[in-house]
Amino acid sequence: MLTFDDETISNLFGAEDAENEYPERLKEYFFRNKAYESLKADLPIRVVVGYKGVGKSALLKICHLEDLEDEVLSLWVRPNDVFGNIDTKANSFLQLIENWKTGLSTLIVRKALEGCNLYEDASTVSKIQGGARQLISVLYAKLQDAAGTSPKDSKKLIENFLRHKKVRIYLDDLDRGWEGRPEDIKNISALLNAIRDMAGDDRNVQFRIGLRTDVYHLVRTSDESTDKIEGNLVWLSWNNHEILATLVKRVTSFLGDSIDQQDLVKLPQEELARKLDPVIEHRFHGRGKWANIPTRRILMTLTRKRPRDLVKLFYYSAKEAHSSHSGIITSGHLQNIFVKYSNERLTDIVNEFKTEVPNLKDVFLTMRQTRKEKESGIGPIFDDGQLVSKMKTAIQSGQIFFTNGDQMSPIALARFLYRSDFVTARMDMDSGIVRKHFSDNQLLAETQAQFGFKWEIHPAYRWALDPQRDRHDQPFDLSTD
Repeated sequence: MLTFDDETISNLFGAEDAENEYPERLKEYFFRNKAYESLKADLPIRVVVGYKGVGKSALLKICHLEDLEDEVLSLWVRPNDVFGNIDTKANSFLQLIENWKTGLSTLIVRKALEGCNLYEDASTVSKIQGGARQLISVLYAKLQDAAGTSPKDSKKLIENFLRHKKVRIYLDDLDRGWEGRPEDIKNISALLNAIRDMAGDDRNVQFRIGLRTDVYHLVRTSDESTDKIEGNLVWLSWNNHEILATLVKRVTSFLGDSIDQQDLVKLPQEELARKLDPVIEHRFHGRGKWANIPTRRILMTLTRKRPRDLVKLFYYSAKEAHSSHSGIITSGHLQNIFVKYSNERLTDIVNEFKTEVPNLKDVFLTMRQTRKEKESGIGPIFDDGQLVSKMKTAIQSGQIFFTNGDQMSPIALARFLYRSDFVTARMDMDSGIVRKHFSDNQLLAETQAQFGFKWEIHPAYRWALDPQRDRHDQPFDLSTD
């Protein structure tokens, strides 16, 4: 039986963000999906786009670590590295792009020299203008001079660069402090234009960038020149089977049961979930429709197609198990954390998308069922007309607007709720309930198309929107596997 102390929980389920994970542990449990294959392609620009919690940082981090193992000159660049070295004050957008090119070129050379343990040389680097060709020229000259006297653990890295003249730059978490202001949008847009120019000058200067979906949307809709970056996008999305497999891989690797990822994915969900039996009850002992059902069905219905959601559920419930001196997570432990989980996810989505709709929390609170709606059986599942009616009420109740200047209307706001995954498309089939997220099908919310779906407040938010509900109540129906 496990002891779910904080250290065990962290090692068992993995760190919540990749930057704080031990590299060796990350390599043990990292799940390589199709986005991984796209990011590994030998192409000059890859921009990973996805919601918070889908694993953008983990994906970038593992590729960076593998580059270093392959002796590729690979640089991990943090937001303070970037914004502390870029002159973001410019009289024109074209000048801002040039400032980014100069700042990035100088930063790349400095970080590359530091990566080769040549800190004294790095401290003497002057401002580099002229783009990618100039930075490669300067870096080549400096590394060639240092080749004979470089530290032993840097020799192969330097030799490989001198042979291929390739440098790969990973820029993650650039949306830290993002507020969606015009200057924020302009800076990210200038960055994307700058790396496109630099990679165009020399394909051996390669960039790997991570952006949140909301950040990319605002930049994309504000700057028409970003259409030229579309071919370089890597959309990071998951299905529930993959998310369950990622958690299983974390647990089994910790327990010493090494299973090939491809073999894991081939397992049916029932058998896959059995791999979690050492840490959680296989069946849920609830009431009514939730009595004696597979626990995985509740867990997977609560996740928003984001692996971090499932990790959070296990973190919270494992701590609950520890407080009751239990060596396994039970149904009671899960029921005790549902309200907390729901409140935290509502806070997450407000923080993630409030830069697009500043008073977003007011919109979400408008989605709560009124007494009249409860009596009439309206919500938390709505048809098109009912959802549009709720959006009219939200718009009338306060200052609701899009920060990028798009026209606000009930239909536009309803589509935004679908894009943010606050509501999902739902259809009741003979085989069970089918739920579709925006990442599954972006066209379902288009007014010109009628596919027969209804709109449902995602189960992850139900307790937060109805705090008087007993945690043992069943606030949602379960999806099919």
